[in-house]
Amino acid sequence: MAQDVSASFEERWSKRIQLMREPESTFQIMANYEERSNLEHGDVVHRPYATALYAEDLASTGAYTRQELNTTDESLTVNVKKETSFFRQEYEKIQASVNFTESFSKNAGDVLLNAIDGDVLGEYDQADSTIGAYEVAGSGSAGDGIGFTLSTSNVLKVFTMAKRKLNRLNVPQKNRWGIISGEFEDLLLQYLSGKDSVLGDTTGKNGHIGKYMGFNLYLSNALGWSGRLEFSAVPGEDDTVVINGVTFTWNATMASGEGSMNIEDSAAHTCDNFVAAINAPDTSIDEAGSGGFVAFSTTTYLKALSNIVATDGESYITIKAEGKGWVAVSETLDTADDIWTTAKQNQHNLFGQGKPVDLIIQKYPSVELQVRSGYVGRDFVTWQLHGLKTFDEGDAQMVDVMIRTDAIT
Repeated sequence: MAQDVSASFEERWSKRIQLMREPESTFQIMANYEERSNLEHGDVVHRPYATALYAEDLASTGAYTRQELNTTDESLTVNVKKETSFFRQEYEKIQASVNFTESFSKNAGDVLLNAIDGDVLGEYDQADSTIGAYEVAGSGSAGDGIGFTLSTSNVLKVFTMAKRKLNRLNVPQKNRWGIISGEFEDLLLQYLSGKDSVLGDTTGKNGHIGKYMGFNLYLSNALGWSGRLEFSAVPGEDDTVVINGVTFTWNATMASGEGSMNIEDSAAHTCDNFVAAINAPDTSIDEAGSGGFVAFSTTTYLKALSNIVATDGESYITIKAEGKGWVAVSETLDTADDIWTTAKQNQHNLFGQGKPVDLIIQKYPSVELQVRSGYVGRDFVTWQLHGLKTFDEGDAQMVDVMIRTDAIT
């Protein structure tokens, strides 16, 4: 007979909750705070830019030509409000063996700072200079948005080309930086034959991993990502599109499960409906000929879709993801041409100089306790208020390096 005295075995609980890891913020590297004191109150700060003067030949008679002076207004609006809040019952405080309130409060602050991080790094689309397939391989055309496959054979070219593009726009040599992904770092180290000492020994805060070819390098898992889904026809029964691990499924009669999409009466309505679902994944859409969506409520799915914005192109959809670094996508659509365009699944690494993005944080994340009426407990509310703008002068200070992610594993 088997002996069993496990009823007398003691069990213990750890004194802490496991770490909730978030990307390390790097926005401080490229954010300019000079307008913060100028906008302690109010919501808009203006900074015009001028038409440049140029040299002309002075006439033999000594006559000169007056040039017209023109300025164009640009403004930064502080209008981004984010919050991360949770509720704690009083008995939970008394009976819990670990201080989960402190852990969740810290995580709430980290999440909100990372939202700023993604917002700043998402300014890649304001860069005057890009490096894509056209620049690296000579294929396609300038400005076509097609990325290139990064490899050990072309990683050096990224650095030399970024330097050349900044030099061409008269951007100063000092304070140049690169904010790169783990995938970029991997290939760079392979190119350097694993000799990371080439990067120097100056690693430290904000993900700083060294210096190469005049650029201080910072590692980030929160870079911007963009993709394009061709969407020219109405999906068939049980067709799916997956974005960052979250599945949307089309049904003639909507199912009750999260992510069920109604098969609409036209491709145009399908695009409209899908864009609305991506942009507000926690909000259901009533089933009709022109729409229908069962909202997501699972926290994991909502986190995966956070900071992803879709835009309707009528016969296609583009998505921009901030703070993600890399988004895996797939589809099982019936129409053969309705696919994720592989060459436009791009991770946007950034090279630049100085502080090109103006950022005003009027309210930093901090935990505020609110009494919840009718409940024995408290709401822990963490919120922030910020705004940012890459003014015209800052556009020249950035280079958007578009790396294809369809082959990344």
